[in-house]
Amino acid sequence: MKSILVAAAIAGLSSAAGAQAVNVTLSEWKLEATRDTVHAGPVTFRVKNAGTMSHAFYVSGPGVEKGTKEIPVGQEAPLTVTLKAGTYEVYCPLADLTHKAAGMSRKIVVIPGDAAAPTKKPGGP
Repeated sequence: MKSILVAAAIAGLSSAAGAQAVNVTLSEWKLEATRDTVHAGPVTFRVKNAGTMSHAFYVSGPGVEKGTKEIPVGQEAPLTVTLKAGTYEVYCPLADLTHKAAGMSRKIVVIPGDAAAPTKKPGGP
């Protein structure tokens, strides 16, 4: 039983380690992200609350409805999700979505392909 738990923990770490990273900063009434286009596959959102009140982070789109717990002021929380090609909305879900309505929302576009795949050189195979 113990070895199963260790294997599951290692599998979770390795999938997060191979994920594309997107840094997200939450503050009153902004949601800033270092990227708004990523490749399909695992993505880790590194979410920091730089505001003066609690916030959270939520991803909604094709086959994904997942978010962080409430993030206290000055704290960070990672969120790793596997995304398919399509358009996703990311937002702060707190206060009956009033944070989202106040501007804490944006779109993330996921394009097909593997971010880890080598790029082809022009004129090359």
